[in-house]
Amino acid sequence: MSSGGSDTSSRRDSFNSERGEEANQGSSSSAPFKYLPKHIFGSIEYPGPISHPSSILKVISQQDINECFNAPSSSSASSNTSSVARPILEMRYRGLDDPSSFESPVRGHRIPSQKLLLKITKRRRKGKDKDEGVFRSEVVGSVPQTVRFRSMADYQWTPDPEGPTANLVNSLKSLDYNAILDYSFSPLEEDFLQPHSNPFDPKIKYKSKLDLQPTPIFSTKNLPYSYNYKVPNQVVSEPFFDRRTQTWKRRYVNKARVAGVGPINVPHDHKLGDVPREPTMQVKNKLGELDAGLLKKLKDLFEERPVWMRYALFARFDVNERKELQRVKAYIPTVSYIMGTGPFWKCLVRFGYDPCGDRESYKYQRIFFYPNKKTVKTPINVDPLDSEEENEGVNETKQKGWWVEKQEQLIEQGERPPLDMTEAHIFNGRYLNRERGDYQFIDITDPLIARYINDVDKLNNKCSLQTGWYPPSLFRLIKNLIRTKYMYVWENHYPAPDNLCEGFIEEYNSGKYLVEDLNQDEGEVEGDEEEVEGVDDGVVDEGDQDDEEQPGG
Repeated sequence: MSSGGSDTSSRRDSFNSERGEEANQGSSSSAPFKYLPKHIFGSIEYPGPISHPSSILKVISQQDINECFNAPSSSSASSNTSSVARPILEMRYRGLDDPSSFESPVRGHRIPSQKLLLKITKRRRKGKDKDEGVFRSEVVGSVPQTVRFRSMADYQWTPDPEGPTANLVNSLKSLDYNAILDYSFSPLEEDFLQPHSNPFDPKIKYKSKLDLQPTPIFSTKNLPYSYNYKVPNQVVSEPFFDRRTQTWKRRYVNKARVAGVGPINVPHDHKLGDVPREPTMQVKNKLGELDAGLLKKLKDLFEERPVWMRYALFARFDVNERKELQRVKAYIPTVSYIMGTGPFWKCLVRFGYDPCGDRESYKYQRIFFYPNKKTVKTPINVDPLDSEEENEGVNETKQKGWWVEKQEQLIEQGERPPLDMTEAHIFNGRYLNRERGDYQFIDITDPLIARYINDVDKLNNKCSLQTGWYPPSLFRLIKNLIRTKYMYVWENHYPAPDNLCEGFIEEYNSGKYLVEDLNQDEGEVEGDEEEVEGVDDGVVDEGDQDDEEQPGG
């Protein structure tokens, strides 16, 4: 269908005026050009049989139809919240004139459409028994908006028309103030059912005598799509053993999913010696994609030291090698597995080596804590009852990143050596290269602390979940020494003196915590729960973040 304009062929064939005139009149075309009328109509797709368009007014009022089609679009309606009209049309199957109608309406939504309204005229010939005639079609206008009903029908329930619930609803509709105030719940009777015949379902022989309130709206969701429950081509059926029922069953497995290549996770309470000795088949299949030189260097480092923290391990590689290790996830699982709990939590361990069965692995234990940064004013650590005079001494400029800025100032003033990210995993008690208290014992070089770490005569014969190879009293001392010196260097940016730790050493030498060692020897110690699975002093360890944190980043 076109909307006017002269025929272009007549311009090309201007030498034949008669032919051009016929083309303009449309005599040479079987479908002449017609102008599109400017009349606009609205369309309602009624979900059911209907005999005449006016029958729609039995289930939808004319006022609702006008408000629906005159309502603004969704974008303009959102900006003008005062508009009451919405592009939604509510229909009641039982009719608008039914006074006992308590059902929830079915909603239809107005959507834009591009349709034309055709008028079909049929003229029958007189004297013809057969249904033959002349048909003529005419475009009477366009239909730019259509209301479609795609929502599910709601549950219907009809209360007793003479009951208290129906009377209350009618009072609300008529705004009968006195009737609403006088409403009260009637007492329940002992007999809740009465015989009743249902013509639609003969199996239902009783009717409830409970006069309940009308049910709320059940659902306004659209009808679900029909997926035909077809299984994708990548999904196959495989057998598996159900340990709960001790039977073999079948389940669908999506073979298109890429298998993960993360390190094998081993808990602390595993059977001694029962550790992985080779990578998984998924990792073996990716060995051909790895760089041989980088893989050899990685294996040599695990031969040099069987247990690594990820941050300490990556410090032995240059920038390009670290990027390759981060990009290709199969390097680490090729040579090591990871401990999931205990004193070696989140440490990478060489295949075949069990730190829980080797007493010499005490030096590879991990100890971590997070400083209580009370010098940073936040709503969490500032007491609202403190006076402003007490808070004047707090440095309000210490926000996120303040520590690094302070170190840069000290470096410019020559008061400390430059930051070395390859030494960030080492704690010497003098200077910090990383704002995080997370170390392995082998990387703690402070002479005072190292003396107690290497006191091997005090080590236990069994690796515990909480303190590893150390008795609780010695482990507590080592942790207090590290925390004290770390906090001093972190706060003051200068080497920590040994006299800060005299009080902890005196408590340890006095035997104040020996009872913990005796309980552990008897197998009754419950352990310092703050060290289990990365929880310390009420702060959850950010081990996952540490795995992604690399030197120089």
